[in-house]
Amino acid sequence: MSSNIAAAAATPQAAATATKSTPTTETSKSSSNNTTVEDAVTRLKELGINLLAIDFDQTIVSVHTYGRWKDTVPALIPHIRTELKQLILLSVQNDIQIAIVTFSPQIRIVRGILEAIFADDNPEFAQTIPIRGGDRSWEYKGNGSLNGKQPHIASAVEELEHRDRSIEITRSTTVLIDDDDKNIVVALNEGTRAVWLNPKKPHRLFKDIKRLV
Repeated sequence: MSSNIAAAAATPQAAATATKSTPTTETSKSSSNNTTVEDAVTRLKELGINLLAIDFDQTIVSVHTYGRWKDTVPALIPHIRTELKQLILLSVQNDIQIAIVTFSPQIRIVRGILEAIFADDNPEFAQTIPIRGGDRSWEYKGNGSLNGKQPHIASAVEELEHRDRSIEITRSTTVLIDDDDKNIVVALNEGTRAVWLNPKKPHRLFKDIKRLV
C-alpha cells in the first residue's frame, strides 16, 4: 500500500449500527511509539465512533485461511493478533460495537475465535457479535454500496439497530479495519473511516487509529 493510501486510511468516513454490552477486558500495553490500546480507544470515543467493522483473515488472525481452514479452532487460536484482541475487548468495555466483516464462508471458525477472545471474560458475549461472511446466510437489500466490505457493514448495522433501537450507527461513526487496501479504498470513497492493518507491522495499529480525524 502506498504511503498516501496509508495516510488516507487514517481519515474520516463510515456506515453501521450497534448493541449494548458490558464484558470486562484485559488492558493492553504498548504499541508503536508507546501508543497504547487505551490511547486508540480514547481517540475512537473522541470521534464518536460506535462501531468497529473488523476483517478476519490476516487482521484478527495473523494467517490467511482462504476460507478453507481444515484444522481445529484451537489450532488457530495461537494466531490471534494481540493488538486485535486488546482492541476488541477494550472497545466493548467502552460501548463500541464490534462486527466481523469477511469474505470467508467459515463462520463457525470465526465465531470460535471470537469465543476464544472473550474466553477469560464472557464467552457467551461472542455470540452477540454480528459476523458477515461469504456463507450466503445474509443479504443486503439497502441502497448502499455493494462494493468491498460495504454491504457486510450495512447488513451488520441492520442487525445491531434492530436488536437495540436506541443505537444509531452512521458512516461517520464507523471504522473499518482491514489488511486489504482495496477494501480500505472502497470504504474511504464511500465516506467510511478506515484503518489499513499492515500485516507485517500490526504493532502500528494503535498509532494509526490515534491518527484518525
